[in-house]
Amino acid sequence: MEWREVVENIWDELTDRSFYIIAVTILILAPLIVATPPSNLPIFNIIYNGSRVPILSDIYDLGRNIGLFGTNNWMMNILSLCLIWAIFAASWDFLAGYSGQVSFGHAAFWGFSAYVAYWVAAGFNVIIPIINLDLGFNFELDPILALIFGGLMSALLACGLGIVSLRVKGFYLALVTLVIPLIFYSLANTFRELTGGNYGLQSDVTRVVPLPPEGPLFRETLALNFYIFVLLMFFIIIGFMMLIAFSRIGLAFQSVREDEDAAESLGINIRNYKILAFTLSAFFAGIAGGLYAQWFNYVSPTYLESAFSFQVIIMCVIGGIGTITGGIIGAFLLIILVNVFLKSVFSDVHGLDMLSFGLLLIITLRYMPFGLSRSTKDQKRAIVLGILFALAWTILPSSDGWGVEFFSSILPNNGQAKDPLSQLISITVTSILTLVGKIDSLGQMATSLTTDNFLTFIILIIMFIFSIPAILIFLISEIVGLFLFESIMGINLIGGSLIKAKFLIFTVVGIPFAFYLPKIFKALRLRYWGVWPSVGRYEPD
Repeated sequence: MEWREVVENIWDELTDRSFYIIAVTILILAPLIVATPPSNLPIFNIIYNGSRVPILSDIYDLGRNIGLFGTNNWMMNILSLCLIWAIFAASWDFLAGYSGQVSFGHAAFWGFSAYVAYWVAAGFNVIIPIINLDLGFNFELDPILALIFGGLMSALLACGLGIVSLRVKGFYLALVTLVIPLIFYSLANTFRELTGGNYGLQSDVTRVVPLPPEGPLFRETLALNFYIFVLLMFFIIIGFMMLIAFSRIGLAFQSVREDEDAAESLGINIRNYKILAFTLSAFFAGIAGGLYAQWFNYVSPTYLESAFSFQVIIMCVIGGIGTITGGIIGAFLLIILVNVFLKSVFSDVHGLDMLSFGLLLIITLRYMPFGLSRSTKDQKRAIVLGILFALAWTILPSSDGWGVEFFSSILPNNGQAKDPLSQLISITVTSILTLVGKIDSLGQMATSLTTDNFLTFIILIIMFIFSIPAILIFLISEIVGLFLFESIMGINLIGGSLIKAKFLIFTVVGIPFAFYLPKIFKALRLRYWGVWPSVGRYEPD
């Protein structure tokens, strides 16, 4: 296979997932879309020279002012975590999606590499007692080299395990790989002096990004430097994966996945290719594990728990197995869902992340059995429009004006509602006043337009137009959703948690609304007109 064919295949893969790739690209660039770049950070000044990014900066401003988005430092930390999990998910998909070797124990390589990278970066003493002397040496590497060394050790471990375990296949291979992290977890808790036991290990010496000098921008600088490093590692590793996946080696992996007997008849050494896929996948997973330990600046035996293996499998299934980009999409979706929304809205509810993963998995398997990356065009369009509807409805500011004063005088005021019925009435009144307040804010801005707020006003008008088709649906869903959260579940939603709860509600309702709206329109058109007036013929489904 020539390199041109490889490039064409990669380009086709990217264009097929263009909906999601654009969304991920916007998220990745989000930390650089700050309204006022810090003056002491040279990276921002080099890229933007202190200037704003039109439209995107205004949307970011609006979202941050109402609490939907966090600070730039917070966003860089969350996106760094997304990129790390995306590498881990892509490594599992590289193994299962391309070679067909399902592993339930990928956390073993993730955690093992994190420990190895820590030991080597901190300085690993090898002591050999001989008679009355203790002979030995200190093995120490630069933290970045230690990170790569940890990935290589995971690859070596996978190669050894693969020689033994890959003699079985299918269900039995999954059981064998499931036992591997359990063994490593037990060993980590047994040798506490080496692993730190339940307390884990922590040291600033092992950081791949050195700590900047103390100052007002200490955390911002540290988050930015680490984010750039993780971003570079992400592009290098994902690019390397795609080059392999669309090369002759990747074709051999896929032939082994589809039919081992047919592949063997073509002269493909099945055993060697299985071991190679297992080894490469473990190397990438090991790099991700080392980066994850760097993100927390901490490593413990919990990294070896099977929960990590199952989470990465769920990410790949939701995103789409056998695409590499599918694991990335699933990782971004679930990490943002849990760390940005669920932990803020349902901070007192434990175990909600796995419950959410399970519900998303069921919904995906029911309506998109091949994952988000292989969904139909109608489904992709519905997801994009549903999120835009939700963002527009949430981000529109609400202020007290003539409309709010008028409706406040005619709507009931319950004060401190006690019983469920009074709470439902109070939530309904508040939701209606919020809707009227959005219109009031647009009216107030229209009467005081200046060159400074003209662009913001145009953006708000566009968002309001986006939200018009779903106003009634969102109003009802807001009332029902907030009643469920606040009255039935007893969750106290205020400030940013309230905004994020509304965005969740609107997204859940907006996606199916955007999917069925064209179908409803088409059914009504066929019912009352039968044909397009300009075409003059019947248009079947």
